[in-house]
Amino acid sequence: MSLEQQLHFFLGANTPIGFVSFYDEITSKSDDYKSFVIKGGPGTGKSSLMKKVLEKYGPSEPFPEAIHCSSDPDSLDAVILPETKITIEDATPPHVIEPQYPGAYESVVNLCSCWDEEVLQARRKEIIALCRQNSACHQQCVRFLNAAHSLLYDNYSMALSCLNTRKIAKTASGIVSRECRRKKDGSAVEKKRLLSAITPKGNICFTETIKALCPRIYVIKDPYGAASNLLLTALRSLFLEYDVTLYTCFCPLSPYSKIDHLLIPELGLGFVTAGRSLPLESLPEPYRVISFTRFTDMEQLSRRKQRLHFNRRAASEILDAAVRSLRRAKTIHDAIEKYYISAMDFQKVQLLGDETLSSIRRWKETLPN
Repeated sequence: MSLEQQLHFFLGANTPIGFVSFYDEITSKSDDYKSFVIKGGPGTGKSSLMKKVLEKYGPSEPFPEAIHCSSDPDSLDAVILPETKITIEDATPPHVIEPQYPGAYESVVNLCSCWDEEVLQARRKEIIALCRQNSACHQQCVRFLNAAHSLLYDNYSMALSCLNTRKIAKTASGIVSRECRRKKDGSAVEKKRLLSAITPKGNICFTETIKALCPRIYVIKDPYGAASNLLLTALRSLFLEYDVTLYTCFCPLSPYSKIDHLLIPELGLGFVTAGRSLPLESLPEPYRVISFTRFTDMEQLSRRKQRLHFNRRAASEILDAAVRSLRRAKTIHDAIEKYYISAMDFQKVQLLGDETLSSIRRWKETLPN
């Protein structure tokens, strides 16, 4: 496995309705998986341990998944090893995971046992104050995202009213019949993911994941997201009737209702929306390009261009403010980490990490060849 074969995703993100998590994608794994649930505070070594697991066992996997933290994309929130049938995840807020079958299915890696609580108690006022400031920054970010989404949704609605939905459905049907020769048995596996998120580093989209899974890419050029969402929704519905694995990647501003991308590894095929958050020039060479204009009454839409332009420009400024809120939150989080780092016995952390790696090795040895 090369680094290019690692899959990078988010499973949680700040959205206009607060923090949204798809962590049930981890906790609902089938019974033949083993899960390692990490408990600990900021800066206690959770992400470092997950990176060690990925570094040691990822190379033997076809497509290991690195799940990044949207509040700090350089840190990991989880690792999924599909062939070894292992998941290891940060189980602390905002994506709290409690073991359902402790010992039998989940193993708890308790990094809390490695700190000196008296050291933390002595700085409790500072820690609590910083945690509250951090929370306030995230709440402010959510308000900005809500405002930006309202403006962008207005554009979405205007574009939606100008669409030829029958043409979209016909296009989707034609693509699927041309691209998929597999048995139509309804045994598809869907994996819900976020390929992009608003982070302290701005809007990040893991284009390397697209490259790793999809040699052929249909790029849908759509600055409003209405035509692309209807087309992707139709494609998703059709592909779910076949024996394929489907990565359905939702929009972080509409995480329950709008699809941004579909990735189908068995077919080496991806359907990617190019727009405000993912410019066409940042993508690999497309196999085909589908423009939203193909389905849109452009004369009707052009009558609203002044409002469309205003909304887009105002939303862009508000999203920049949301990013600045997350940067402040990250700075505060770094200050919180320093208190926890000062209280940690990292030799104990190392021992717990070694025990976890050994446990994964023993689990792997029990798997059938």
